[in-house]
Amino acid sequence: MKRLLPLYSGKFFLSFVLWYSTEKLFIRSIGIDNFGISLITIVLLVSCILTEIPSGIIADRWSRKGSMVLSGLFLGISSLMAGASDSIFMYSAAVVIWGFHDAFSSGTGTAMIYDALLEEQGHARNFNRALGLYETLGGVALIISNFLGGWIGGHSLLLTFNLTIIPIAISMVCHLIYKDAKISREVADEKLIKHTKNTFKCVFKSKSLIWLMAVTMMVFCVQKINREAYQLWYIALSAPAIVFGIAGSSVEGLGGLGGSLVKYLGSKKVNIALSILLGLASVVLSLSANLWITIIAQVLIAVISGALLFHFIAQIQHQLPSRYRVGSGSVITAVGRIILMPLIFIFGIISNQNVFAAGWMLVALSISAVIVQLKLDE
Repeated sequence: MKRLLPLYSGKFFLSFVLWYSTEKLFIRSIGIDNFGISLITIVLLVSCILTEIPSGIIADRWSRKGSMVLSGLFLGISSLMAGASDSIFMYSAAVVIWGFHDAFSSGTGTAMIYDALLEEQGHARNFNRALGLYETLGGVALIISNFLGGWIGGHSLLLTFNLTIIPIAISMVCHLIYKDAKISREVADEKLIKHTKNTFKCVFKSKSLIWLMAVTMMVFCVQKINREAYQLWYIALSAPAIVFGIAGSSVEGLGGLGGSLVKYLGSKKVNIALSILLGLASVVLSLSANLWITIIAQVLIAVISGALLFHFIAQIQHQLPSRYRVGSGSVITAVGRIILMPLIFIFGIISNQNVFAAGWMLVALSISAVIVQLKLDE
């Protein structure tokens, strides 16, 4: 616990982003509609996809904590650029930099925890518990920062972007002082081309892992669409800015708190039941025109998709070797984002006419997740 403390602290401050809860309000304030928002999201996904695999290989070969520091740096630059934006082009440029942040942090902290447990204990049987605490701290940070962001955004949307620099700087210091596991440096002696081939080979080595990847990607798409678009429902329902903060703290933060449920997910029947509940919450989101029912449905989607996603990621981690852990995880995430791109584009077209109709896409993805889980081993 003492060794992981800087990593846990880094996660908290890296997740303490004040502008997440009012981002769509800011985007609309500079004249961008729902379809424009979906195009910005696609730009983000392209940035993440192009950076995801190289960043994972860099983390495995160079330094995982160094990658987390770079992730914080990119988030700081993106925050300043986004706050200064006055057009879709400038905001898209900021989003590209944010994509670098997301790619460099994606799966890196998870791999750092797993390898630290292996190095300290010789096993990672308590990985789910450690991962749950890690993600829960990120969720707590999102709850606090989104609530504060909604309150600050009611006075000045720009200030939410600029003040975010403070926790980002603290997170970079936390990651710098973290003692990385030596086991993660073994791959540095391997030639880059061979390492890249082996990274892809690890991902597609077995049918069970491929099915596990498939359900992970479907849950990932539900989580991402809900997280990227939840504010569009509030705009459609003419909610005041403070609601964006309150609801945002719940949707963003409780999704992270879903990590605290990971240790309870071990049964195939429980996972399928949760996936069905995910679909039912998506149905409510698509039918209800009541603001508070909408918020409750979004929170349920965030919590359930977060818990399921963390569980499936943990199962994938158990099947990956340490030397390719971040890179292989990046391949999986990149494939998920490639699948997400056309879905976001379609969502943008539908939501520009009626955001409630677009919600049925989440229902379809939830049903698909249930079907794929029937193929998984207990």
